[in-house]
Amino acid sequence: MKGAILMKKSDLWTGVLFTAVSVACLIGGLVEEHMLGSFLCGLAGALGVPGVMMLMKYYKWTRPQNVAAYQARLEQEQIDLQDERKEMLRNKSGRYAYIFNLVITCVVLFMLSLFSALEIITVENWLVLGLAGWLLVQYFTGVLFYWMLSRKY
Repeated sequence: MKGAILMKKSDLWTGVLFTAVSVACLIGGLVEEHMLGSFLCGLAGALGVPGVMMLMKYYKWTRPQNVAAYQARLEQEQIDLQDERKEMLRNKSGRYAYIFNLVITCVVLFMLSLFSALEIITVENWLVLGLAGWLLVQYFTGVLFYWMLSRKY
């Protein structure tokens, strides 16, 4: 379809990269007999699922029969994004703060787990579990607030 908007190739390459790193982590996790092996297997799952989903999404939206639907979806998204610009900016700034907080929590959790698995430092299990619980609370409250606001408006 000439002039059609297609998915970016960077979406495909990101999915390929996630999947490749996931496979490498899985192989390393299965070969490694140390505690690091279970850590690498978990990392393989954490990267593999989004990577495969990205590849499936890319495949779906680049099929010839879905190009028109993808283009319509992108056009609708552009219309939605251009409405009420200032409200969108306020919402985006709050979203960035929320995501930044989630990323920092994930990085700290990842580093604590890695250092503990490599026996660089000793980390109490309750600390890692508490931080993981806090991450889940943050995520699910974000989803809950979004759900409540979408029902209200």
